[in-house]
Amino acid sequence: MNTQTASVIFNVLRAIQILIVFICFIIEIVEYTAFQEFHADQGFNESDYFNGGITVSTKDETVVYYNGIKIFHYIALILTLIDGGFYLSRFCRYPATGPFKRDISINAFFMILWFTSGIANIYPSFVGYGFTCNNLPLIGDNTNVVIPNAIFRECNAKALNISFGWINGFLFLATTIMALRLWKERKERYGGERRVEALGDVVYKYKPRPNTIVQVDEPEQVMIYKTYSRTEMKRGTPSTYVIRTSQGNLWE
Repeated sequence: MNTQTASVIFNVLRAIQILIVFICFIIEIVEYTAFQEFHADQGFNESDYFNGGITVSTKDETVVYYNGIKIFHYIALILTLIDGGFYLSRFCRYPATGPFKRDISINAFFMILWFTSGIANIYPSFVGYGFTCNNLPLIGDNTNVVIPNAIFRECNAKALNISFGWINGFLFLATTIMALRLWKERKERYGGERRVEALGDVVYKYKPRPNTIVQVDEPEQVMIYKTYSRTEMKRGTPSTYVIRTSQGNLWE
């Protein structure tokens, strides 16, 4: 796989990660809405949805409700959405650049965050409670199909939320590895080159030729600068200079 293809795949995976966040938000709404429909009828409190524990029904001690520790899931969703906004903003301004060195640490951070959220979401399975949605317990001989349908819908939404969370964790693992590989390839390809940076990111590099002589008409006008936007090329008065090589004038 060449560098350009890997960079395209990296951007596609980042877009999928952001899409999954929106899907998880929708599923979370479906899950919580379904819980609201049956929790009182089945003897559970509204807070049982968030507490991450194993709750016994007040109407039947053989019936329990359990869920993951939601706070980690919400943190992962919100932070990923914020970072996704920054990423899309950067991509729209500089579509042909990146990933950069900071993408390695950012993607590694979100990989750890999503895996932590995934473990927290399956916490009940560590104490013997699974997430299968077959033969779900129902209190009473309920002829109203709303309650059993809500229980089934809540369970399926919960399983989907957990699944998409783990998918995002593995996607961030993939983008972390790809960002690391692309950054290493960039360093090897441009080793020893001069660099121009914008907002801390390398946007242009060039390698001086052997026996290059730089003649500057106004030495006091020479300065190190960074380009902060496409319209702002440099700060200060431009220098007039000629670069000469053994083959003659290279740039004037």
